[in-house]
Formats: sequence, structure tokens, C-alpha cells
Amino acid sequence: MGAIVHCDALVVGAGFSGISMLYRLRKLGLNTKVFESGHDFGGVWFWNRYPGARVDSEWPYYQLNIPEAYRDWQFTERFPGHKELRAYCAHLDKVLDLRKDVQFNAHVVDARWDDGTWTLKTDQGHIAKSKYLILCTGLLHRRHIPDFPGLSTYQGVIHHTGFWPEDMSVEGKKVAVIGTGATAVQVVQELAKEADHLTVFMRRPSLCLPMGQRPLSSDEQRGWKTYFDAIFREGRKSMAGFPGKNQPIGVFGVSDEERERHFEDIWSRGGFNYLLGNYNDVIIDKASNQKVYEFWAKKMGQRMKDPKKRALMVPPEAPYYFGTKRCPLEQDYYECLDQDNVDIINMNDNPLKTFNESGMLLENNKQLDFDVVVLATGFDSFSGS
Repeated sequence: MGAIVHCDALVVGAGFSGISMLYRLRKLGLNTKVFESGHDFGGVWFWNRYPGARVDSEWPYYQLNIPEAYRDWQFTERFPGHKELRAYCAHLDKVLDLRKDVQFNAHVVDARWDDGTWTLKTDQGHIAKSKYLILCTGLLHRRHIPDFPGLSTYQGVIHHTGFWPEDMSVEGKKVAVIGTGATAVQVVQELAKEADHLTVFMRRPSLCLPMGQRPLSSDEQRGWKTYFDAIFREGRKSMAGFPGKNQPIGVFGVSDEERERHFEDIWSRGGFNYLLGNYNDVIIDKASNQKVYEFWAKKMGQRMKDPKKRALMVPPEAPYYFGTKRCPLEQDYYECLDQDNVDIINMNDNPLKTFNESGMLLENNKQLDFDVVVLATGFDSFSGS
């Protein structure tokens, strides 16, 4: 066991929040140290390396509002991928001189407060004492793996998306993806292009929004840096972190033509604009919500030719009120689902009976064999983490 670390403040986690706290506590003159479970910076971006993993908060908002950090950095895309975000973290390490105060491979398992002092212990045997303790541990790190019957008997390759081997290929393989949430949307977009056959198991479809991905030019980024302080300040004061506002009127407070024009406008902007820039009664009025869903269904439905698949993923009746569940951002998700090498299984109609050595047996006694099973089953979030 090494020497006990003594500091003014101890931060747990070296993702974006932990990096930001280390920088800001140093500025306050506090001797600050960081314990991090992984062996490098990034937090959620250190662990999440599944195909297609990328942020869905658009540039320029998903970065630290620290001049030393953004002065000499440029992103390549409006929505950066996981590799670029780890490169950004390496940039932060370099320009903010972070590493000297971070202990990696230090998974905190015990924290106790006694007579004005915190004492922390890690799985690896580190001990630290501090006056202040800041937990920058996030809410999406405890992987959720449902207790599927027979799962341990499956002899093929199985991975949760939160722990994905980067060098893995599914070329020529039969692949199952369980889930249709945000992670599943991203991973399906990539695996459908590579796998010999892909089967998506769903309970409820996500009501996705068009990402509007595009490259970012150097000139564009240099020009906007002048306004970063104002943009970040307005974002901090906003409802969702993006400095935009919804319409100051309800869905039925305008003509049909004006409503359609506005729907088209905010849809074409991509990102979360169709959600955040819509009319002010979408979440409180069922009839207004229905209008918003109808436009969504029209837009997404026309991208799928297969009527059975379209009925599952773009149902005629809204599966839940629009905006009451997270809207993942997608690039070509609906086209990928529509491919001939992709099947969709509705587990409400035909549930899983059990896993077995070669795959999955459904309630109708249909056996489906897979080389690879992908658990896009999310996290035990918030209180679970």
C-alpha cells in the first residue's frame, strides 16, 4: 500500500466534469487530486467505444467553456464521435496540465466523513484524506444487463455496448441487437452495414430526430470563437443547455400553413431543434402533441419502404406522447432498418422464452441462431449509478 494522499479537495471521476472541477478548484488555490477508475481521461467516452458511439449535443456546446481549452482546438464534425472526444480529452490533459494530479486505475469503493475529514479508499489500495469531496461519477456507467433466462448458456460472442472491444468485426456474421434506445440506434446504423444479417429486438420504438450531421470548417470555428463566451452563458441560462426558445404560442394558435412551415423549418435544422424549438404547449396539450407526432411520422415513415417494419418503428398511433421519452438523434437509422438483411422482432408479440447455446428461443418456439448478441440495454441510471 502506498502513502496516504492528503489534499484540500478530492474529485472522483476524470470525465468532463472531473476535468472541469480540477481546473476550477486549482484556480481557487486548492490542492486538488482526482481518482479515476479507468486508465485515462474521458469518463463515459473512455468506456463507450461501440460502433457509431458519438455525442448528441451539438457543437459548440459540448466542450469546456475554458479559453485555454478551446483556443487551439477544432472539431471535425457537428456531432463528434467517441474517438475524437478522447482526442479532445488528451488535448485538455496537455493544455491544462491535468495528469500530474490524477490517479488512474483507482476505483473508489469507500468514502467516510469523520471530524471534518473525508477518507477514501479504492479497490486498488489507495487511501486519500481531504476536506472536500466532489463526486463527478456521472449517471451512465453501471451497465444494465437484464436477467434473461438462459443467458449464461449462450456460447456465441456477447457484449454490452458499454464494454465493447474496439477491434471486433461482425463482417459475415449473424448479429442480434437487443434494444431500440439511443445506443441501439447508433450501433444499428453501423452493424447493419457490416453484418451478414442483423436482427433487432424491440419493445417500443424510439421517436428519433434527424441529427443533421455535417463537417465543420476551420474558418467557421475560428469565426465563432469570438462569441463562445456569450453562447455558453446563454446556454447555461436555458432550459436544456442550448440557447434557444420554443414558440410563445400553442400549436393551434397559428394557421395550418404557418404550423407546417414552422415544423419544416425546425426539422431541417437537425439536432434537437424539432423538440426544443416547437410550440409552447406540446408537452401539456394532448391534441397539440398529436399534431407534432403526425408530422414526425410523416417525415420518418416516407424513409421506410417495408410496410411491416414501418408499422413497428413509425406506428400509426403514437406509442407514447412525443417528447416524454428521450428522442435519439439518427443519421440513416430508418434506411438501415429497411435493408433486406435486417429483421425486427416485436417482443411484445413474440417474447423471448430463453437463450440457449446457439441463440434465442422465442415464445412461438422459433429458434434464432446468432454469432454475436449485442446488449444495447442501457444503464442502471441516476440512483443506480
